[in-house]
Amino acid sequence: MAEAIKGSVILKSVPNRETEYRVSAHLAGIYREVPADRIVALVSRTKPLTVVKGIPETNGKRLARELTGLGAVAFFLQDLGSVNRH
Repeated sequence: MAEAIKGSVILKSVPNRETEYRVSAHLAGIYREVPADRIVALVSRTKPLTVVKGIPETNGKRLARELTGLGAVAFFLQDLGSVNRH
């Protein structure tokens, strides 16, 4: 069985308030257990922001694309120890 590549999704920048709102709303929909005001505060004040750690590559790249599509600068960063073993 192959071991999945894992990594983190990093939110590098959010260019304006409208994008902050869209990114915060999107993340609040994903992370329902985190209060929305906490997400808004993190997105507006913390750059770079590690959105999630230990996420499988496919899911991480999808989330980074979604955030980028909302106007943010985001990317998937592979964990150094994460390799695809066969």
